[in-house]
Amino acid sequence: MSRILVVYHSRSGHTEFVARQIAARCHADLEHIQDSRNLEGVPGYLRCALEAILGWRPPIERARHRPGDYDLVIVGTPVWFWSVASPVRTWVQRHHAALNNVALFCTCGGSGHAKVLDDLERLCGHPALARLALTERAVPQCQRDPALRRFLLELKRVPAVSVSLPPMQDQAPA
Repeated sequence: MSRILVVYHSRSGHTEFVARQIAARCHADLEHIQDSRNLEGVPGYLRCALEAILGWRPPIERARHRPGDYDLVIVGTPVWFWSVASPVRTWVQRHHAALNNVALFCTCGGSGHAKVLDDLERLCGHPALARLALTERAVPQCQRDPALRRFLLELKRVPAVSVSLPPMQDQAPA
């Protein structure tokens, strides 16, 4: 079985929920990209918006896992103002050289996902092996979402990556 790392940033919890679902199905290690600053409340929201729009790379906490130790790295981001979340941008820049096999996912309020996945793919420097976008409305039931199933099946078909996937759940957790 391949070693897989799911790395993500989440301000509201939506991206974290999806990251945990993917990690559980891929038997992957999980890495939360931690911003060094407080992003809560209105000031945090405004800071996130400005950083996303301007393409800034804020300071983040040091990662616990080294992406170069993994056969596949799955990177997840929320969509912030039709942009990659700035902490994810920082993480990708920091680990760019180790991102040989990547898959990407994002969560969004409703739009901007195609641009964000394209931008994230360019930042990683390699075409993604699989891509997934889920709206915040779809996140709570993502275990049953056909898009998640297609994403996982795409990963399973990649010759360089051996993914062992348990069956999809028929119902959401209680």
